[in-house]
Amino acid sequence: MMKLFRYEQIKDKLSQKSFHGTTQSFKDVGHQFSDTSIETLRSIHAQIVQNKMKRTLASHQKPQAVKEFLRRYHSRIKGNERKPVLINIAEEADMSPALLARIVLENHLQERADGDEEPHKVLKSEVTRLMKEPHLIEDGALSIQVQLCNLKDPCYGPYVEAIKQSVGIEKEVFLINKLKEYRFDFMTEDDMRVKGYDKTPDVKLEVPFAWNGNVINWIESKASFGDEKSHNQYIKDQYFSYINRFGSGLVIYWFGFIDELAEACKQHGIHLSDRLPEEIEIVRFDPYPLKWDPEEEEPE
Repeated sequence: MMKLFRYEQIKDKLSQKSFHGTTQSFKDVGHQFSDTSIETLRSIHAQIVQNKMKRTLASHQKPQAVKEFLRRYHSRIKGNERKPVLINIAEEADMSPALLARIVLENHLQERADGDEEPHKVLKSEVTRLMKEPHLIEDGALSIQVQLCNLKDPCYGPYVEAIKQSVGIEKEVFLINKLKEYRFDFMTEDDMRVKGYDKTPDVKLEVPFAWNGNVINWIESKASFGDEKSHNQYIKDQYFSYINRFGSGLVIYWFGFIDELAEACKQHGIHLSDRLPEEIEIVRFDPYPLKWDPEEEEPE
């Protein structure tokens, strides 16, 4: 958990141009905010970059901008095939190296396709495949440049996506294993899909439990930091649907969240945490309470 003013301080630090997203730069910021984990800093930084790219990517994809990127690339690449040419251009444009590499790669492939006997539109799936396997790019210099961009980019690209997916799966597996250890009956997201549910939290409890005076019917696992923008989007896209179908529930932001968000959404039945409650903190509901039997009533 993190107070809003603390989050703003960290956000300002991670937004500075002098911050490059390297392991050492995260460690340097971590020394200034010693109560915040490196994983949390990485998650906040990724959100900052992604929000910026959402605002600016359309302008980078305009024909005139793409033409300028290609001009710079072709004018600099000869004799510098193994140097970070595209990375430098991305830094000049204040954009993601992996996204720039994708723009250049897509245009390179389209130029080749236009020169074929039967010109055709390059499929996005083909661009994605080569971004994931840049060693298959026939142009040697561009192959190296795409690989360098994938390695350098801390927020975009196939390597980052693979890491995010693996961390997300790791947290979900941990959650499910702990609930089994607590001896709870529940359905996973996959179980619910098989049964035809249209909205599927990561866990739907068969019998709810109480925690901190709150009834928990479902649990959603988020391997990220809960900032206002992403949290509000999740409320709109997911959490309200869960509440309408299953009642109140628990969202776990494993890398923390802004404290003020918890109180604001509690009234809607959305309860936030940065961990799964310990078993000792949980109050279990008895699904089969004892019923009064009049025959067993003691005579007066």
